[in-house]
Amino acid sequence: MKVLRAGFSQKLDPTISKFVSSAKDDEALIEVDIKGSLAHAKMLHACGLIEKETLDEIIHGLGKVHEFYQNNGSVLEDELEDVHMNVETRLKEIIGGHADHLHTARSRNDQVALDLRLYVLSQANALIEAVSKLMQSIGNCAKKHDQVLIPGYTHMQRAQPVHLSHSLLAFYEMLARDISRLEETIKRAGVSPLGACALAGTSLPIDPKMTTKELGLDATFNNSIDAVLDRDFVMDIHYACTTIAVHLSQMAETLITWMTAEFNFVSLPDNLTTASSLMPQKKNPDGIELVRSKCGLALGELVSVVTILKGLPQGYNRDLQDTKPGVERITEVMLQAVAVMEITFANLKVNEESLAEAVADSGLYATDLLEMLVKKGVPFRQAHSMVSELAKGAGAKGKALDQYSLEEYQSVCPQIDENVYKCFVAKDSVAAKCSPGSTGTKKVAEALAKALA
Repeated sequence: MKVLRAGFSQKLDPTISKFVSSAKDDEALIEVDIKGSLAHAKMLHACGLIEKETLDEIIHGLGKVHEFYQNNGSVLEDELEDVHMNVETRLKEIIGGHADHLHTARSRNDQVALDLRLYVLSQANALIEAVSKLMQSIGNCAKKHDQVLIPGYTHMQRAQPVHLSHSLLAFYEMLARDISRLEETIKRAGVSPLGACALAGTSLPIDPKMTTKELGLDATFNNSIDAVLDRDFVMDIHYACTTIAVHLSQMAETLITWMTAEFNFVSLPDNLTTASSLMPQKKNPDGIELVRSKCGLALGELVSVVTILKGLPQGYNRDLQDTKPGVERITEVMLQAVAVMEITFANLKVNEESLAEAVADSGLYATDLLEMLVKKGVPFRQAHSMVSELAKGAGAKGKALDQYSLEEYQSVCPQIDENVYKCFVAKDSVAAKCSPGSTGTKKVAEALAKALA
């Protein structure tokens, strides 16, 4: 810090010093900061800007710094302002004056941009791995219950029978899109900003592409001003986390609804539920309820970073400091939430008796009856009106659709024959679906095989 204020006549006011310090938020960046510094030092030596002895000392010293933080906890000193100065100060304590060469052709502006990119890449890859495990858990659950049928719902009203596995694989598809968003995040984050320096580059003979290669990144910045300001990749990871959170919330809400006594379709074992402090009979799905709530946190972090970035002028501004902690918070929360959903699906208990009773509701098969009429040549709108009339009459008479006599059916639609009663067989209903992506038994089997391949 003394070096940074060498041209100042006064010490920084403690109130300002504490306010501008990002040390506590930067503790997650220690490892990536050291990784970036190692790559930068190797490039400086290759370009003739530091001696081999200095490079060796820096490599040795950074290894000791890494070891120090591993052994003593990743606690950074507030008065050193950020991770960069903490690492550099610790390095100088270990190797002395050789450490003064490390910041050659580098600014904290391009350094922090690199650190954050490397952290985003690490977290995005971790999320892909976690989401993939959740997808596998869902696929296994779907396979385990591939013969079970469940009422499908629209507007929270019973609609048509579907395979339970088809319903679960809908969640699988959501997560597949989440992985594609994370992959896009990785693509845009994998650009090295090192060499942009403060904003204008440098007159020193450096090789940014060498640093890019050393770090295993895919590309090097094209414009030094853009390189230090660009935080699109931060918005990308936030948006990816927000969509994951939305999808997890929808999964959680569906399972919570299915767990109610009113539905009684599924349940969770005791080790995944919590007790009530007052009501001894209660077993609450608190874990997935909190998964549902995390969507609000994710959306808040996304709005925060977009708001920070939307009014910034060109070049680096200190506002960018506040784009770091949200990334750390929400990626860690999402990793935890995904893990909770993974063990939830792995341990989900299905109440096949309740589901069998639910799919016996003849109202679920009104569309099958309609489609039978269409196959007999009745125009769709006429068939729809006929079945609506039948359903209305059934409700008025207090009996189910499948309880009509053949004569009653034919009084509404003469084309109906004795095969009408086959429309109300759950197994036959799903087996008859043949359109791509449907709940048809063969289609679901194909989707399951693909998911578990």
